[in-house]
Amino acid sequence: MKKALLFVMIIAIVLTLFPTVTGVSSVSADSEKSVKVETAKIEKIDGICSIKIIYPVLSGFTSAGKINELLNNTNLDSIGFIRREQAYLDEYIKDMPPREQNLPLASIDSLFDYNTSGDILSFVTNTYVYTGGAHGMTTLESYTVNTKTGELYSFNSMFNPNSNYKKVILDKINKSIDKEKDMYFDNAKTTVDEAKSNYKFYIDGNRLVIYFGVYELRPYAGGIARFSIPAKELKGLLKDDVYNQMINAKPLDKIRLNGTSMKNQFKTYEKDYVLMIPLKATAEILGYKVGWDSKNGASIAGGYVKNNVDTYYTAGSKKIKLTPAKIIGNVMYVPVMYFSEVLKEDVSYDGEALRFFTKSTVTPSQFDIQSTEFMRADSAKECADLYAKAVKERKGVIQYGLMSPKLRAANKTGFEEMNWVTGVSSPWVTTYNVKDNGDGTFKITFHWATSTGKSADTIVTLSVSKVKDQEYFEISGIKE
Repeated sequence: MKKALLFVMIIAIVLTLFPTVTGVSSVSADSEKSVKVETAKIEKIDGICSIKIIYPVLSGFTSAGKINELLNNTNLDSIGFIRREQAYLDEYIKDMPPREQNLPLASIDSLFDYNTSGDILSFVTNTYVYTGGAHGMTTLESYTVNTKTGELYSFNSMFNPNSNYKKVILDKINKSIDKEKDMYFDNAKTTVDEAKSNYKFYIDGNRLVIYFGVYELRPYAGGIARFSIPAKELKGLLKDDVYNQMINAKPLDKIRLNGTSMKNQFKTYEKDYVLMIPLKATAEILGYKVGWDSKNGASIAGGYVKNNVDTYYTAGSKKIKLTPAKIIGNVMYVPVMYFSEVLKEDVSYDGEALRFFTKSTVTPSQFDIQSTEFMRADSAKECADLYAKAVKERKGVIQYGLMSPKLRAANKTGFEEMNWVTGVSSPWVTTYNVKDNGDGTFKITFHWATSTGKSADTIVTLSVSKVKDQEYFEISGIKE
């Protein structure tokens, strides 16, 4: 529990570093047409650690780069957290039976939704982190931006400052809590009031959605508390530009492709709490062809699916047990897990939305590739050691990840110019020594060589400190 809440705090710190984007210029209507939301994916399985982050890459408006930077930092810090947990768990599992030592005890799964309301683009990432125990922790992170002006909205910036919007919204939330009192903690209303209208939120078409994290207002079983308010109930409170764009927009549909509503919403049904979806229609969305064999039934990807049979066969003849397939009319339905468990596709259902993510069209960046190795340091010495190792291995993302937010901002451009691969092919670092000066600083001596022999040593002094209210350390200063 403590570790899961720590992860929530880490994400919260990242979000507070860039609450708004200022000094951005407007883009023309023609430029607005080029706004894109593409899908990128970071995926890595390493022993007991499983990482899968599907996130949006934005382009075509002035603040897109800043939001992409926020997302990259969040992804990096999330991976740093889960890798730290993996290191702890690696020690723990040494005493476990061999067959249990490769179970995914440290995992992170993240995906996103987005919607547009005129020029307003709003998206939310949904991240589930598991570090052992009875259950993991789900967190939401959201951004709402005007793609025409580049403004990244805070909650209060969307409203007329002279209106009584704070009281109206607080009353609506409290009324919702009163309707389901048994679902909430006794102090839920106090927690909402203490937010002082600095709410976490996103816009879903013509609805404003305010949300609170797990355990903020209600027990874990209650999940994330969401309060959805129609735009029509906020007329005169929202700024005219925001209201006019929201009022005729549509909320996301149940079936979503690459983060947003899929045009053709096919029929689904539930059997014994399992969502059943059409095999052929879903397969074609994901790029598969479905054939028919009178003996084996539907053939797909070298395997096959039989009507009323709970065994699904893969290309390698591996058998996987799931809810039986069912033909209704001339349509064969399969459990949603067929696509995730048998075909290993990014398909999921959380009880509210069915999400499909097709293969990413974004080439994996050097940042994403290196980020899968990043781990937070749980001591000042380890922080210095990890930095020195990253310099030797020329891994700029690891060096960047170990830095404080201020140092990250100061060094980001330099890392980008080198495409996150630091140094040059010659000379190269052969070895290094890390000395603890005993005052929060570390002296690192790098020994260099070239193809013709030894090169001159260089010395770097790091200032390392513990992050406030956290259990990890970061570099706050670098002197060369």
